[in-house]
Amino acid sequence: MARTINEIQNEIITSLNGKKDISLSTSKVAEWRLWTYIIAVAIHSFELILDVFKSEIDTLTNKITPGTVRWYAEMCYRFQNGHELLFDENTAMLYYQTNDPDAQIIKVVAIRENKNMLTIKAAKKNSSGKIVPLDVDEKYNFASYIDAVKFAGVDTNVISTSEDKLRYNIEVFFETSIPSTLVNENVVKALDAFKSSLGFDSMIYKQRFIDAVMGAQGVITCNLISLERKGATDTNFIQVGIFSELESGYFEYSDDSIITLKTLKDLET
Repeated sequence: MARTINEIQNEIITSLNGKKDISLSTSKVAEWRLWTYIIAVAIHSFELILDVFKSEIDTLTNKITPGTVRWYAEMCYRFQNGHELLFDENTAMLYYQTNDPDAQIIKVVAIRENKNMLTIKAAKKNSSGKIVPLDVDEKYNFASYIDAVKFAGVDTNVISTSEDKLRYNIEVFFETSIPSTLVNENVVKALDAFKSSLGFDSMIYKQRFIDAVMGAQGVITCNLISLERKGATDTNFIQVGIFSELESGYFEYSDDSIITLKTLKDLET
């Protein structure tokens, strides 16, 4: 980490003052002090460049080191649907004949590692930027690609399903000085912001869901009666405890979710 200019200058001054064969002016505005500052700035700039260089090298190393989670994620993004994966006999590497960005359909990836099993959640985006699952052919091609590039002995599980459904039933107590329609609108916006704030394959934490509602303008308090999640392979909705993992990696609110608005008088009775 780069030292500050003052730290470098003080070290230079301390070193110079420690030399008995050098006689230096004690004036705060002495010319030699100006030169120590100039040199300190130059050294500081160089150390900043080294920090940036190290950061870039670390990022590239983590990305290209074969077998790491980041490497697998990078390989997922490089997948080109509809293109044949070739083998280079000289480098013993797999590659595509051409680089086709339009065929690189994987836009969001999450990888979880458990012993020798890698669970890969992947999805694409539609023209509106909404996350959507791969279709049957795309998922088959992607899974085959992963089987080709993965390390021997590593089992993989590719998941690309429709979004989870999150269903809530919540009572919201609000200030009567604000119209109930506006409060309801604010709560809906807060819940949409909560959904947007979550990264792909994030956990759903019940308390953070409540905090999102509490942050809506006009809300005094709330009572979360129920919060349930349903994945693509679930038959019924499942209650969310402290937290819940999303099967698909992303979610939409269920259409039968309920927001009940109540005034402070209702809270007192």
